[in-house]
Amino acid sequence: MTVRVRFAPSPTGFLHVGGARTALFNFLWARSQGGTFVLRIEDTDEERSTEASVEQIYDSMKWLGLNWDEGPIRQSDRMAIYREHIDRLEKSGHIYRAFDTKEELDEMREKARLAKQNPIYDRRALKLSPAEVEEKLAAGVPFVWRFRVPDEGETIVPDTLQGEGECRFLNSDIGDFIINRPGSKEKPGMPLYNFCCVVDDADMNITHVIRGADHLSNSARQVLMFQAFGFPVPKFTHLPLIMKNGKKMSKRDADADPRFPVSVSARRDIGYLPEATINFLSLLGWSFDGEKEILSREEIQAAFSLDRLSKANANFDEDKYLFLNGWYIRNLPREVIVPRVRPFLDAAGLSAPGRDDAWYAFVIGLEIERCKLLSEFVDALGYFFEAPTTYDASGVKKLMKEGVDAQLEGVREKLAGVVDWNVESTEGVVKAFAEERGLGLGKVAQPIRLAVSGRTATPGLFEVLVALGRDETLSRIDAFVTRFRAGSLA
Repeated sequence: MTVRVRFAPSPTGFLHVGGARTALFNFLWARSQGGTFVLRIEDTDEERSTEASVEQIYDSMKWLGLNWDEGPIRQSDRMAIYREHIDRLEKSGHIYRAFDTKEELDEMREKARLAKQNPIYDRRALKLSPAEVEEKLAAGVPFVWRFRVPDEGETIVPDTLQGEGECRFLNSDIGDFIINRPGSKEKPGMPLYNFCCVVDDADMNITHVIRGADHLSNSARQVLMFQAFGFPVPKFTHLPLIMKNGKKMSKRDADADPRFPVSVSARRDIGYLPEATINFLSLLGWSFDGEKEILSREEIQAAFSLDRLSKANANFDEDKYLFLNGWYIRNLPREVIVPRVRPFLDAAGLSAPGRDDAWYAFVIGLEIERCKLLSEFVDALGYFFEAPTTYDASGVKKLMKEGVDAQLEGVREKLAGVVDWNVESTEGVVKAFAEERGLGLGKVAQPIRLAVSGRTATPGLFEVLVALGRDETLSRIDAFVTRFRAGSLA
């Protein structure tokens, strides 16, 4: 059997990180089995589906490297196929028209609630005579198609992860479900998720359906329809839920904390890496060996199998995600990280005309141990691109005592005489100056650091001076001394 899987998002918003995990597991299963990964866009919800969401799904999947083999296939382009299959179910007697109004259905559910019964449809539409049905159709009364569930017995969902290889549902608990939105004979209602899903999975020869455990009840309805059509039932794997702070992650969490967005694109935009994201998502319900946590895409793909999935819900650990991101920032080659950081600098207006990639790699390298997100480089590296306009107040108060301005002028003159501007030469000059004045190195170096960066803490001072260059270093010291004497450092 050639494995064929699909990822089928609804374009009603961004690609959620939970959806990305589903896409990833489908992708990995296809790749590990030499199978096919299909992308299907389930856009039958005309009111909520948007083209912007479709494009964001595409962009997010491409950013993650989840390249599909077939598609994208859009359900909105397949209406004729769905209507043919509705006709098949009508002719086989598996569906019937129901004309109930919303008020009637609400009343039915309330009656069941008061009687402490399962609020399933009471099949009142089946009591209509053929003449009554034709009369309503002629009058244009809206109707839906309901699938007639067997009166007795069970529906078995074959599942590789839930239960003991299968999940059983009493048909009496399922109830006759709707397969399309309300419509008329002349303008049929749009088919709904469960129906379209079955038709598509069968038509696309999907062998394995891998999705979240919240779809388990849908699977019972879908199995019934597979059987009604005479289609083979795919193997199901319902993934454990992703939990955070004790509750299921949701798109509705998007604004809960801007530091922890739930969309893939927002994670990308604050500086998470695709390598770290793939690594992190792969461990949400799957493990390599129970211990190893830093895994390349190649390792994950080679080791991935459905029998190593966990049955327990997965915990979305933000600290772990951030740790992994920082690890990849530090350990990916500089030629990979530099072009990842530069768009963040450019977006912040931090440009360095005339500087080459080697210079960018050098300054990025100075802060790479401190930054766990690409966006953090903007603040960390800002002073390399723009001379400070403000200075750390506590540093000014602590360091700028009487005579320090003259000291800065003195060391500035020594630095101006350096011909070969490098770490060794600048450090040698500053150390020699400190010894001449009988000062500790810190007494001389710290005011220089404050003058050139506006900060009291930076990477190695002499690496900073080399990155700035001699002319810029001297200019910044001059400006600092001038403002100090004018009393305008605050």
